[in-house]
Amino acid sequence: MSSNRVDAATRSEKLEAMASKVAESAAQLKQIQDASPQETRAARAERGNPFAPPAVEGVEVIESSIVHDAGKTRVRRYYPSGSSFDFSKPVLTGSQRPALVYFHGGGYVLGDVAQYDTLTQQLAERANCIVISVDYQLAPEARSKQIFAEAFSVYRWLCTNGADWGIDTSKIAVGGDSAGGNLSIAVGLNCKASRVPQPCFQLLLYPVTDYTMSFPSITEFSSGYFLTKAGMEWFRSHFLEDASRAMDPIVSPHFADVAGLAPAFVLTAGFDPLRDEGEAFARKLSAAGVAVRHVCYTDMIHAFISFAGGIEAGMEAIEESAQALRNAFA
Repeated sequence: MSSNRVDAATRSEKLEAMASKVAESAAQLKQIQDASPQETRAARAERGNPFAPPAVEGVEVIESSIVHDAGKTRVRRYYPSGSSFDFSKPVLTGSQRPALVYFHGGGYVLGDVAQYDTLTQQLAERANCIVISVDYQLAPEARSKQIFAEAFSVYRWLCTNGADWGIDTSKIAVGGDSAGGNLSIAVGLNCKASRVPQPCFQLLLYPVTDYTMSFPSITEFSSGYFLTKAGMEWFRSHFLEDASRAMDPIVSPHFADVAGLAPAFVLTAGFDPLRDEGEAFARKLSAAGVAVRHVCYTDMIHAFISFAGGIEAGMEAIEESAQALRNAFA
């Protein structure tokens, strides 16, 4: 293991050079708390992401929609090279592949499947699995209860109908980054409450686990490291129905009973405001008897995997995540 990856939430002496440039560039832009969600979405769409992970030749991408109990949700399906499914015919039993249901980050206010297109391509190819990237509703147009219900309903639909898409429904993992990690945990908690079978695995990339924002790293890295404390407060204000929701265990799984949840891989970053709550959640899972592995990239910022086209450690983290999925599916 290289020196910038350890199993405890800690920081290196300094940021990796490219991560530092990304953080410095972000600090020069208009901050999200100074704009409306619509303005911020438009600005991000215009800028794009020149450092997104590279695309993967051979991955098949299919645009689809799921009509479920909570409404209709657009998804993007990714099949690793060599899948060769003919969806004009029934998928033969035994030919299905495991799947990852991926929920993108963006604080529940920003992001979509298109912005995560190359990351999900990479995960599909490297983990040799189908990836279902979910274009869930965003805040403030929708709030936490509606978004959680949608994600849970999509997961249940895939458990029932996924075989038609070539999915081995006994091997469905959930995962996501930042808010997407939070949403993945919420799916598992809703499964537990509703007595629905758990996902086989949780891939939690620098997840939000405490919307009360009480951990020290929130203050330690409050500004200058891409994600800021003011930005987190802005996301929270749009996402939650009211301030009291921050204490709800489904919103902040730091306060939840996590016994019985799926095994997990938790990844954190050394200079991330969410670092400490991610590690604390990994410890909470372990204390509850859930198999979990935590890795901290000590010289990285929040969202560094999204910049894997420029930050070398981002590609390393994608491969490490894919290896965790391969192990879980095996």
